[in-house]
Amino acid sequence: MEDMQPKRKDKKSETVDADSFTFGSRVLHTKTIRKIEARIMVLDYLPEGRDFGAKRREPIIQGIGDKWFTLLEVIPRRVGNYPQFMEIELPTEGKESKIIRQIKGRIELNDLTNTAYNALEEAILKIIEKNERRFVAFFNRAQPITNRIHSLQLIPGIGKKLMWELLNERKKLPFVSFEDIETRVKISDIKKMLAKRIISELSGEEKHKLFTA
Repeated sequence: MEDMQPKRKDKKSETVDADSFTFGSRVLHTKTIRKIEARIMVLDYLPEGRDFGAKRREPIIQGIGDKWFTLLEVIPRRVGNYPQFMEIELPTEGKESKIIRQIKGRIELNDLTNTAYNALEEAILKIIEKNERRFVAFFNRAQPITNRIHSLQLIPGIGKKLMWELLNERKKLPFVSFEDIETRVKISDIKKMLAKRIISELSGEEKHKLFTA
């Protein structure tokens, strides 16, 4: 297995670019990691909201962040057409969103409507496909989490044998695509394996977070 000892970082480095995943707790040692979503993918749109007893009912969009897979409820500026899997920019510090008036808050897996829950896996797969480079980087850079567990082993379907094959192959040449990994290591359907891990993290069942906030 690769060297377990973390490399020393410059003490001045206190933040991590959100374009990178933190591959296990032993890879990046920083004081702050900004895990902010800039966009969501629509899972469900409720034009009359969910607060049926409220006097004023506002439309709500349930969506998933395209960076850290954060589940969010947001309030659009107006009633409209927000189809499933539509990507919408969120308001961020110093920048308003043309579509979203307010981020209502973070929600859990069991807060999703049936429609949103049924769309979750497909949405995650779409995000993975769109960000293939970022996920391939995981396979190239993943490190041990403890002396006994490697980050790669936390992906469903990757046992010790496949882990060693991945480590040996990436030493020869970094992986460049999902197809490259699947061909060289004889793994099938990496995207679904990753999606299964992400859903498991969202459910709160996992101690180690590879891809979620």
